[in-house]
Amino acid sequence: MKVLIISRGVPTAKAPLNGIFEWDQALALKNANVDVAFLALDFRKITEKRFWGIRRYVREGISVFELSLPTGVYRRALGLLQFWCKQMYKRVEKHWGKPDVLHSHFYFMGAIAAQLPALSGVPLVHTEHSSKLNKSLDAISSLDKKLAQKAFAAASCITTVSTAYASVLAQNFAVRAQVLPNVLALSSSGTFSLSVNNTSTSSVTEGEPITPFTWVSVGRLIQPKGFDTLLEAFAQTLKEDANQQLQIVGDGSYRGALQTKIQQLHLTDKVKLLGAMPRNKVQECLANAHAFVLLSQSETFGVSYIEAMALGLPVVATCCGGPSDFVNATNGCLVPVGDAAKAADAMCKIKAQYATYQPQQIANEVLQKYAPASVAKQLITQYQMLLP
Repeated sequence: MKVLIISRGVPTAKAPLNGIFEWDQALALKNANVDVAFLALDFRKITEKRFWGIRRYVREGISVFELSLPTGVYRRALGLLQFWCKQMYKRVEKHWGKPDVLHSHFYFMGAIAAQLPALSGVPLVHTEHSSKLNKSLDAISSLDKKLAQKAFAAASCITTVSTAYASVLAQNFAVRAQVLPNVLALSSSGTFSLSVNNTSTSSVTEGEPITPFTWVSVGRLIQPKGFDTLLEAFAQTLKEDANQQLQIVGDGSYRGALQTKIQQLHLTDKVKLLGAMPRNKVQECLANAHAFVLLSQSETFGVSYIEAMALGLPVVATCCGGPSDFVNATNGCLVPVGDAAKAADAMCKIKAQYATYQPQQIANEVLQKYAPASVAKQLITQYQMLLP
């Protein structure tokens, strides 16, 4: 089986999140003996410095066809972007062959690729991740609605990454989306290598935790990730036990505001903003923490939660969509969005009951559901249903 993944880019050291979900999926399929090619259409703005133009190469056994243009446009000039998509698809057929299945991710890329099924005669699977559609219909811009409708209409099969998001898409766009989760990246160059049996890490040491009790949070420093609520909640937990610290991994436009709030709450010696890190460094932070917390306002899935759980950490998450599929009483707590008091209560509960959590069990449950081989098997089953 030949599968062509259509992505918004290829993850690099400078832009590790650019196309990361798509690339993780491509690697999972390749390791399941699927012949995979990767069509990367990178239209980020000119300030995102990178190679510009067209190139073809092999990375980790996957044929990559990359077009990088500094248009800064994903949601406008659709005709122009579709033209470039068509030209790049012709290159794919010439050098790699005709795929059996096309697979696009994110509605704006799905709209760009919407012409390809008619052009090629190849069925299209579309996976929706975007938080821009994970809201009430009247809160979605007219342009995003139009692009989403184009993407969904062109697809022979629509999938999404969580039960909650499938319900939102059904309500907003009357589509029936299959739930196929994101991939938990395992051992590979630059990806996670699980080590739940490594008793040198505090996250898997049985009995009383070492001090100080360390919380870690991972996400882009943007307002929807709820870091302001997290700081308020953490400040409240310190009233119960001051022997704690919080490490926040990530970067973004909200960093300055968070630094100001840290100072206002007198948390300078308790909270560290560690900046963006490659996956192996994120793993080190997780492995040396006791618990994970992220109080997002909206998550279509929530890869950072399962990355923490894969190392045996209990988690605090919000009832914001995706986490409801995997957070439960055996591995953490779910709290209302924006409720610092409830979040603080949950954090205090996890700290008080820390010795009762079973790190190996938490990790095993995540691996069973989200390891590459498991997700790849589900994808292949879906693809086979579309083949003659």
